Amino acid sequence: MKKLGLTLAMMMSAGFVAAIPAQAADSAVAGDIGVYSQYVWRGVQQDAGASSVQGDLGADIGGGLSANVWFASSTGAAASNLTEFDFTVDYSGEAGGISYSTGVIAYTYLNGAAGNATEVYLGAGAGPISATYYYAVGGSWKKDAYLDVALAQSLGGFDLGADFGFYLPSTVGASAIYPATAKKGMGHIDLSISKDVTVGDATMTPSLMISTPQYSGKPKNANLIVAGVNFAY
Repeated sequence: MKKLGLTLAMMMSAGFVAAIPAQAADSAVAGDIGVYSQYVWRGVQQDAGASSVQGDLGADIGGGLSANVWFASSTGAAASNLTEFDFTVDYSGEAGGISYSTGVIAYTYLNGAAGNATEVYLGAGAGPISATYYYAVGGSWKKDAYLDVALAQSLGGFDLGADFGFYLPSTVGASAIYPATAKKGMGHIDLSISKDVTVGDATMTPSLMISTPQYSGKPKNANLIVAGVNFAY
């Protein structure tokens, strides 16, 4: 399950707020579910800032191969009743102290199939530093790319993270997923803090993240704050 954990860490650094607990490492299948104040993906607010229920289920197939399904469903008056399911197949490993992961993600939206897309990705990490490159091979943002550089560190029982997201649209100003005013280059910086707390047989993880846009022409007061609590089993 360490290989699956690497995949989910890379997904989380791209904006997916999800986690699998350390004690689930001995299981072939693990999952979690949580509630968040809003859903922010790659520095972009989703569904008008409505609160979001998110969760996933992953399985270690063996031989470095794993599979995962992640979902998000917005709630509240601001929600547009879109429910997202993302399906990932990943191959991960380690060589010479360098971890690596490659795979494909299929993004699917109930009541919003026009937004469906498929990405391939390649990531590598050493110690607290990792980098992942994503490239869309089909769907609404075909040929758009994204690079995430992440730093992760545990301190005093808290997990601290910093993510630097770079937008690489195929045509500036015409991307289906990046802000219209964004250009190629750094799009946002995310800073996060979380802590795992054992609750019976589950792990509760309260978390807080602030996402700050870095592109020119960004909206006023554009900082996005996401508070959430996740239960992993």
